[in-house]
Amino acid sequence: MPEETSSGTRTNRVRQVLRQTLACKPQAPLEVRRGFTIRRTAGGIPVARLHYSAHEERDPEINPVWKEQERRTYTSQAAWDREQEIQDEAGGGELVYADVLRNDWDKIVITDPSWRPDPSWRLVAGFDHGKTNPTVLERCYVGHDGTLYLCGEYYMPGKEVWEHAPAIRRMADVRKMACCTADPSIFHSTMLQSQSREAGKAVERAKSINQLYIEQGIELFSPFQGDRSDVSFAARVMTHWANLDRREPSLKIVCRNFSERPQPGLHNWDCPNLLWELFRIRRVKLSQHQLMYRNVSEAIIDKDNHATDCMKYIVMSFPEPSEKTPRQIIAEMIKPMAEAGELSSAAIWYQIKMEELESE
Repeated sequence: MPEETSSGTRTNRVRQVLRQTLACKPQAPLEVRRGFTIRRTAGGIPVARLHYSAHEERDPEINPVWKEQERRTYTSQAAWDREQEIQDEAGGGELVYADVLRNDWDKIVITDPSWRPDPSWRLVAGFDHGKTNPTVLERCYVGHDGTLYLCGEYYMPGKEVWEHAPAIRRMADVRKMACCTADPSIFHSTMLQSQSREAGKAVERAKSINQLYIEQGIELFSPFQGDRSDVSFAARVMTHWANLDRREPSLKIVCRNFSERPQPGLHNWDCPNLLWELFRIRRVKLSQHQLMYRNVSEAIIDKDNHATDCMKYIVMSFPEPSEKTPRQIIAEMIKPMAEAGELSSAAIWYQIKMEELESE
């Protein structure tokens, strides 16, 4: 309440409204002041609701700028409605990533045809094996500042391990991968190869999917050990994409060939299928009857999320920033001199530092 209103007056007003709620129907709200209401449940328990408009500096009628600025920190309207507008039912069935991708496409998605990652960046990847569902490998470069660049994917449904292996070997930079985390289930020995009882021939033991890839020359995968929750992953991605009006995203996706439908195959420098999935990911929607007994669901529908799972294994592994080479460090040291026009001094300093480096 306003500062000029005494505490005694405020208390009396609250008491007055509390008495009035006794004569009202259950759940009927009565206003104490703008943004502050009180209601009683069917059991007679008083419930107060304090909206942000109760604060004059946040009241849209007095200071509309606050709402405009604060709304930018939320990645979806549903998230804003749940937290700031106190709408518990908001968000059921909402698209998780589509809003922020549409609103900040030019910042999040790299569409420059000539873009390539820095050769000194560390390369990590995520892998998800499927049979009827797609088998996917997503490649990610980690910048010196820790920014993640998802750049390159293999996406193919309905094939066997021996058919996927040659295509994976053809992927650009596949031999430079520092690690490739995968669904832990592919390391379980569940693939029974043969039950032959031929004389002189041993019965083959069950093998894991990872072992089948190793037999095809693909020795890349390690089990993902982090948080596999889709809800935790979505929250983490949104921290990479928050406040983009004031900063650059710390997770970017390279795609010059986006389409509204899947594009199976090997995409050496683009991730069209990852973006296709991200635009479709939704939260679980509860019925009106379910909402009477349960809070709105944060759960995410487990569908069309195979490339997204690969992205989850990468992001939730929290990859470290790439280390700069000594030459890069020296180049950064002399950059201010070069920009100031002191080219001779810059050249001398560069030569001195390089000689020191070579003598070590």
